[in-house]
Amino acid sequence: MNARTDIAVVGSGAAGIAAAVTAARAGRDTILFDQHSAAGGTGGFSGLTTTCGLFDDAGKFLNEGFAREFAEAIAASAPRQMGKVWVQPYRPEKFREVAVRLFATTPNLRTRWSEPIGEVVCEAGRIVSLNGHRVGAVIDCSGTAEVARAVGAECLATDDTTQAPAVFFPLHHVTRPLPTAAEVAQVLLPFTVARRAGRMIVGEYVLTGADVLAGRKFSDAVARGAWPIEQWNAQGVTRLRYLPPGAHYEIPARSLRAARVTNLFMAGKTISADVDAIASARVMGGCLATGAAAGNLAVASLASLPT
Repeated sequence: MNARTDIAVVGSGAAGIAAAVTAARAGRDTILFDQHSAAGGTGGFSGLTTTCGLFDDAGKFLNEGFAREFAEAIAASAPRQMGKVWVQPYRPEKFREVAVRLFATTPNLRTRWSEPIGEVVCEAGRIVSLNGHRVGAVIDCSGTAEVARAVGAECLATDDTTQAPAVFFPLHHVTRPLPTAAEVAQVLLPFTVARRAGRMIVGEYVLTGADVLAGRKFSDAVARGAWPIEQWNAQGVTRLRYLPPGAHYEIPARSLRAARVTNLFMAGKTISADVDAIASARVMGGCLATGAAAGNLAVASLASLPT
């Protein structure tokens, strides 16, 4: 085992892009693994065309830095209000294009496509290698906690009662009555199913739905959120619980650090959150913000190690 990297990032959706670019920009040798053949994840391949979770209820950005940089780079038009929330229209092809450009132009960053997580070696509560690469820190942005599963770290999980998967597809230049579901299925199969959330890694702190709805603040906050708790069941029924007007909550660094694996961090849909909190934090704005934060936390953790 001769290969070595400072930071390994798993998953190339919004959180993985943010984590990998942030870590590499900080000067750390970074490698990103993804089981798919190209970057994008849910944001690039599910058919979504709006970025959620970027703004407070007045339409102001919640998180500066990489989250805003990426959102503005993929924007298709100005933000718009949708009921009580603000969203940013974008095009999936632009999402993929910006990701490719960032990976190609960021020093210290390498990518490994079509490479699922294989062997992960953990010694004395620390990951020492992943897929044959010796690692200093790992950031799980897989959305399904693939690294945590490989090392037996404790996880929480959603199911179809609150986070049923969805199928998204855009319709352009429609000049006739909208097609029926059966007609759409005949044209668009196979669909790309989007997982709203899946498995969350238990961290030093588990963010709760009560924290979200109370707009709770933390001394070690690394990201902000204001999206409602948005839950969908398998029958397509939506339940929305909004924060009080003008409120936002914070996500602590402790929710991005695994409880019992000292160099395992998480971002996006895998942060340490219960089934209510993840129903707010899982949206793309939250994924970008926690991805960048996890990248910074991983970098800081290496700075404290003996050389």
